[in-house]
Amino acid sequence: MRLACVAAVLIVLFECAAIPLARAETPDATLEFSAGSPAAGAGYTWASGTLNYGGESHPFRVNGLGVVDMDVPIEAIGIVYRLARLQDFDGTYTEVEVDAELAGEGYTGAVENQHGVVIGLRSTILGMQFNPSLIGVSIELEPGSR
Repeated sequence: MRLACVAAVLIVLFECAAIPLARAETPDATLEFSAGSPAAGAGYTWASGTLNYGGESHPFRVNGLGVVDMDVPIEAIGIVYRLARLQDFDGTYTEVEVDAELAGEGYTGAVENQHGVVIGLRSTILGMQFNPSLIGVSIELEPGSR
């Protein structure tokens, strides 16, 4: 009986840890970005945006992000969690599960980098699903904005 209780507690703790964006967390920053494709079916070869952090705007570049079944320019907004230092924003982001509360607010993608920074993404185009590259999405602040 005691072993079953311990196992149940561990399962609950593990599942809670797997949720990337806890409901109690407050965003540390916001962002907006746009991307384009040079030709139909070519994927997104460039993207740029602005991170709003600490009362300042910081331009950045994105590589490796596309959308599912749509060949239209991307325009999106995002919320950034766990950004303790500006330099932690740079990195390679991989896809993580979107929290149910964020999904209810229209966020259709979430990515996390090696520093633990998590970004929830919401497109301005209804129904757009984000498709991060299998090797990750590279996000880098523009030189001079660090």
